Amino acid sequence: MRYKWFIVAVLLLLAIPAQAQWFIGGRASISANFRENSAGFALRPDVGYSFKNISVGVNAVIDYYGYTPQKGEKRISNITFGLAPYIQYYFLRLGRVSFYLDTGLEVNRYTAEDDAYWRFIPYISPGLDIAITDHWSFLGTVGRLEYDSYNRYLNFSLDGTGFSAGLYYTF
Repeated sequence: MRYKWFIVAVLLLLAIPAQAQWFIGGRASISANFRENSAGFALRPDVGYSFKNISVGVNAVIDYYGYTPQKGEKRISNITFGLAPYIQYYFLRLGRVSFYLDTGLEVNRYTAEDDAYWRFIPYISPGLDIAITDHWSFLGTVGRLEYDSYNRYLNFSLDGTGFSAGLYYTF
């Protein structure tokens, strides 16, 4: 057991000269479908640690979605809470603009008026990082490939449902 802690300490000491940095931030997204009379939003505050070409972190998952099945019927809504650890791999840097692949695993609790269950959603999505200053960055993702363990479906989207944007502060 002591050897494991020794290895962890050595790895942390090796990460310091590699200019690793802590960051904090979050993303937000909204969705609306006027034909189906539905709308929702997602908030993803997160914290992480960035190495040269890799960032690791965890974000909180807060999703709300509501819709009205038919005119005059009661509005149905659901909310999801959870955590999503992730890894981002930066594969191309062009000055202040960087491109990355974001992959992770959402573990969340879906709740509606008459239903509640746990979901596990592994995902991968392409992203864009624009360094505004030395400490502030804008991150965004467009599209997402995911597998929902509860509904048992593979989903790929390149439309607005896979778009999220946010600001991050690097220490």
